[in-house]
Amino acid sequence: MTTTTDCIADCQRCATECERCLHAMIDMSSNNDCPHCCRECIDICTLCAQAVARNSRNLAAICALCADICDWCAEQCGAHDHEHCRKCAEACRACAESCREMAA
Repeated sequence: MTTTTDCIADCQRCATECERCLHAMIDMSSNNDCPHCCRECIDICTLCAQAVARNSRNLAAICALCADICDWCAEQCGAHDHEHCRKCAEACRACAESCREMAA
């Protein structure tokens, strides 16, 4: 079972890995939504970590949205062979799982 501390840590890790991926992809071409998904993922993961920390009344909705965006980003970045994309996709998958548990 995911604790609030776990979810916050997963959101922060995901935001950090997405930031690294976004930075690495800036001058690279992509055949999908990477790195654009990273920008959205960074924003929602940051918001989600904050919402979890304050036990927001909108927590379930925010966590559900975060899981959806993380799934999208994991799919997009996971399609690439770059190490930063693989790490990003891995962090996104872990975050999505934590957020789904928090939303339930």
